[in-house]
Amino acid sequence: MKIITWGDIRRGTLAIVLVIIPTVLLGTYIGPALQSYQITGPGLWQLKRTNVPDEVIEPLHVLRLKPFFFKFRLMSEVESRIDNPELFNKYKNKIERQLQTIPIPAVEYIFLATLALYYFVLWYTTRKWFPDGKV
Repeated sequence: MKIITWGDIRRGTLAIVLVIIPTVLLGTYIGPALQSYQITGPGLWQLKRTNVPDEVIEPLHVLRLKPFFFKFRLMSEVESRIDNPELFNKYKNKIERQLQTIPIPAVEYIFLATLALYYFVLWYTTRKWFPDGKV
């Protein structure tokens, strides 16, 4: 009498690879992927308090409270506004720490819809490989 068979190991491996890992990855990364970013007045003030030169801060006032869907787009816009590339590279991390996320209402529902779509595609494709329903 075998307690664990190769079929049990195969089913467990498939469950981990096709269900558990994608669910954890979607739950972890879909929220930050859907965030919008902006730089605020208090963020600019904090830059001033940390001794960032006015050459860096002044051009950023134009970008204040403008939403950007991706953080890298906002940072590339900041880089294009600052005339001295060496100053941007020097204070890049300080600027990036002052970026604020704009909360998206009901982001959990987007996660659930994406997860449901993933499970539907998984069910539909595994029907072809396992037509009798036995994994």
